[in-house]
Amino acid sequence: MGVITLLFLVVEPEAVDCEPPQHQFVKPLNEGKPLLGPNYEPDKNEALSIWSALKIPGVLEFALCLFFAKFVSYIFLFWLPMYLKDLSKNSGPMHFSNEKAADYCTLFDVGGIVGGILAGVISDRGGTRGLTCTVMLILAVPTLWVFRRYGGEDLAHLLGLMLLTGALVNGPYALITTAVSADLGNHEQLKGNQKAKATVAAIIDGTGSLGAALGPYVTGQGLKHANWDVVIYIMMGCLFVAALLLLRICVKEILLLPQRRARYTTGTLHVQLP
Repeated sequence: MGVITLLFLVVEPEAVDCEPPQHQFVKPLNEGKPLLGPNYEPDKNEALSIWSALKIPGVLEFALCLFFAKFVSYIFLFWLPMYLKDLSKNSGPMHFSNEKAADYCTLFDVGGIVGGILAGVISDRGGTRGLTCTVMLILAVPTLWVFRRYGGEDLAHLLGLMLLTGALVNGPYALITTAVSADLGNHEQLKGNQKAKATVAAIIDGTGSLGAALGPYVTGQGLKHANWDVVIYIMMGCLFVAALLLLRICVKEILLLPQRRARYTTGTLHVQLP
């Protein structure tokens, strides 16, 4: 289609003996009117430094938590097809081709979509971002062990555990990169400074991206000298550490639960991270 357009598109009407169109210029009604209005005042707040952003309660904890969450998530993203191939070699009832293994891996992402939606709904209803992430991360630890131990029994076990693992691993990851970053950018300590949102989001996402880069690399190096059991235990340890990092926030959110429950019933709940 691009070649046909290049060869046959007429650039100017004169090339095919047609007169050029007669455009009539109409002056816009609001031309000359200031776009910003007479009452506009520029934002006089200074941009937040990285060190100042790290001092905001919750930024460092959620950034490191996202590091470990994306560490595990990207191991699945890059290495799950190979894991399924190795699993099919050692499992009697299941034998996957490369195409089949890649198709089944999409269920992990489907589980992540469901987990992200559930994490958002639950955290909005209770106003507990940290507690929601922590519970899902803690549940993901034994789920990974079950996935390794019983995932090779049959296809139903494998697909069901992939869905569940994807939901528990990617749910906190999705929540932190969206709602948590926005909440921390509006923290009361910033006093309405709108220039701090991008800095806070960049710190959290950038730290998570570092984990996303290291996870697949560590897995590749680990498989050179060990087996999948070691990789699974590394992922379990990362998820457990990610949950521990949010312990302080969880304790404060639990103590504030009665107040937030009362506000939710009256329709005045406002999520504010401790």
